[in-house]
Amino acid sequence: MIQVVVGYMYKVLKNELDISEFKSEFAAIRHGHYYDFIKSIGKHIDFIVVYNNGVIDKETDIKETDIDYVGLLKSGESLKDFYRKCCLKFGDIVDSDLSNDYFEKAALFELSLRMHLNNKRLTKHRVTLENVINEISNLKKLTDLEVETFHKGRQFLNFIKRPKILKSDWNTVASDFDKAYSLLLVKKLTIE
Repeated sequence: MIQVVVGYMYKVLKNELDISEFKSEFAAIRHGHYYDFIKSIGKHIDFIVVYNNGVIDKETDIKETDIDYVGLLKSGESLKDFYRKCCLKFGDIVDSDLSNDYFEKAALFELSLRMHLNNKRLTKHRVTLENVINEISNLKKLTDLEVETFHKGRQFLNFIKRPKILKSDWNTVASDFDKAYSLLLVKKLTIE
């Protein structure tokens, strides 16, 4: 569900529609701040069992200390509600440059990298995707070429979020993104 919702959000951004009504929700979910997202939407959290450091806990509430994967699981009902509201506001958007698959993969790309880093560090402060990639490159001991490939994938997301900055064509940057997404799979950095 996450890639569908965030992919739709990316499509809204690329088509330069007014997101002011959902700005905080867009930012929270895109940056993996599930606590903020769930609290802003306010939907019920389905029963979930969490195992952490030898302790089994039954939970129906979000905690700021939840690791990203748990936050993602707990956000299911809020994601569905948010998606419904966005679809009512913006309708079915057909993008002339990119397929839905690109928007959804772009969502998984950013969320996967953020989740892998957030689950390795103690702070939940916002970190730019550029710095996320740089920190992951140190954790995973990536080559300079691999880091550059991930940054080209990041630039593709920047073009989606701010299409006016695109100086080439969508086919070129989509090809760069395909390579970055493939590397994400090879390095086992996905959340699927």
